[in-house]
Amino acid sequence: MSRYRSSSRYRSHNRRSYGHERALEHIRAAEQLSRELGGTDEDVKNYFFSLDSHQLKHILDRYEAQYGKEARAYAEITLPKWKNGNVHMSGMVAERLFNLLPPTMPLEAKFRLTESLWKHAGPSSNKTYYIGLDANPDQVAQIVKAHLEDVVIRYQIPSAMEARFNWLAQGDVNVKQQLLNHFRQQEKALLSEALRVKLPVLLGHLRSENGQLTTHAAEILTVGKHVVNVTCHAKVSGVTDIAPAMPSEAIDLNWIWWIIGIVVLLFVLSG
Repeated sequence: MSRYRSSSRYRSHNRRSYGHERALEHIRAAEQLSRELGGTDEDVKNYFFSLDSHQLKHILDRYEAQYGKEARAYAEITLPKWKNGNVHMSGMVAERLFNLLPPTMPLEAKFRLTESLWKHAGPSSNKTYYIGLDANPDQVAQIVKAHLEDVVIRYQIPSAMEARFNWLAQGDVNVKQQLLNHFRQQEKALLSEALRVKLPVLLGHLRSENGQLTTHAAEILTVGKHVVNVTCHAKVSGVTDIAPAMPSEAIDLNWIWWIIGIVVLLFVLSG
C-alpha cells in the first residue's frame, strides 16, 4: 500500500512538473513572438482573424505541412474560440501561425501593420513655445516648422519598428525597403499637411483683428503623436521655449498675526 502511494505521488509530481514546464515554454514562446512582432500582437491577431475562408485555408494547409494533421485539426476546432476570446491562443501556436502570414500577405496589409504599430510604439513629444507681442509670425512659423521636422523626420527607427519590418519582410530586402520608404513617406505627408494647413490656422488664431499677436492667447498644433503648444505672453520678447517667471506675490503677514491671535485666545478661554 505504501509503495502504491509513493508511486502515485511520484506520477502526480511528474505531471505537475511537466505541466509547469509546458506553461513556461508557452510563456517563452509568447515573449519571443512579442519581440518579433515589435512589442504588440493585437493588430496581427486582428489581421489573422479577418482572413476569408480561402486565405485561411491556404494558411492552414501550410500549417499542416509543417506541424501535422493533428495540429491543423486542433487549430480548426479552436479557431472560433480564439476569435471570440473563450480560449487563449498559446504563444507557441500563435508564433507558428503568425510566421506563416507574411509570405502570403499583400503589401498593402504590410503597410497597415507598419502604421498600426507606429501609432502604438512610435515616439511622442510635447513642446511649448512662448511668444511675445513683438514676435514676427513668420519667425514663429519657422521655429515651429524646424522643431516638427526635427522630431518627425530626423529620428532613428525604434527597435520595435525594426523588428516588425524584419518579421514582415521575412528576409526579403526589397520588401523591407518598401516598408521603410512607405513609413517615411507617411510621416513626411503628415508633417507637410500640418505645416500647410494647421500652422497657418494656428497663427491666425493668435492674431487680433489688426493683425497683431494677442496677449495670453494659446493654441495647440498636433502632428501624429507630437504636440506643439504656442502661447502668447506679455512678459516675453520674441520666441522662446523658456517659461516666463511668474511674479511672486507678497504674503500679507497681518493675516498670520490674526490667526495666531485667535488660536491664543481660544487656548486661554478653554483653560
